[in-house]
Amino acid sequence: MDASELFSLDGNKGHCPVEVSVAEILAGQPVASPCSGRVGVLLVHGLNGGKSDMEELGALLQAQGWCVELILLPGHGTDVRDMLPIGWAEWAQAVREALHELRERCDHVFLVGHSLGGALCLHMAASEPVAGLVTMCAPISMYPGMLAAVRVVKRFTPWLPTLREDVRDKEARRRYARGVYRHTPMAPVESMLQYLPLLRAELPNVTAPILIMTAIHDHVVPARDGRTIYRLIGSQEKQLVTFHRSYHVIMKDHDREEVFERTLAFIQRHLPSTSS
Repeated sequence: MDASELFSLDGNKGHCPVEVSVAEILAGQPVASPCSGRVGVLLVHGLNGGKSDMEELGALLQAQGWCVELILLPGHGTDVRDMLPIGWAEWAQAVREALHELRERCDHVFLVGHSLGGALCLHMAASEPVAGLVTMCAPISMYPGMLAAVRVVKRFTPWLPTLREDVRDKEARRRYARGVYRHTPMAPVESMLQYLPLLRAELPNVTAPILIMTAIHDHVVPARDGRTIYRLIGSQEKQLVTFHRSYHVIMKDHDREEVFERTLAFIQRHLPSTSS
């Protein structure tokens, strides 16, 4: 039995009761809870994403009294052309600065990232002290020949059309249509792919507890990347969860409720007793 089979749980197991239910957050009910300053969570979206991708999860975590920061990666949130000169170095610097600022206010800081955001969280955890991290469909190898293909395409066009977000739930695609990019810029994709071999080499340096989430039907990042992260990561406390109903954007898709509950349970489980 490989790691994905061993740690893949169905939707009826592993959930934890919470004071503010995931259903309340998904229903859009406002929940206010003052930030205690003890626990901080930095949420990092993926390439071509934005803060809205993490808003629901952020609301759930904030309702626990934790300090939540949703970073907007450089080049995002405006026009796709603004992303063309931006790459891994700028994204990593922005995440590092946000992490340092959050650490100044909080005693225990967790990182949560989707796709590129997950890769950036891994990169941070390799050199920065964090209480734990959660990665969702993070790339570490991608597909053979993909970097060469991107370089060829870049010679002819700076971007390719994006037909739709990789979300399986048709209702969710309509609900989360706001802020979805219609094109994917090639230069930033190339920058990310160029760094992945270095990120693989950094994984043994990551020792913080980690929850790795992946989707078997992901059309953007192969599910085997999650298994590779699990195999190479230096963390002693590690868990790999594979979803079978969702595509790449798991925090918007069929499994989003379980994604939220598992993220919350992971953070609660790894808090010192004095901070819970």
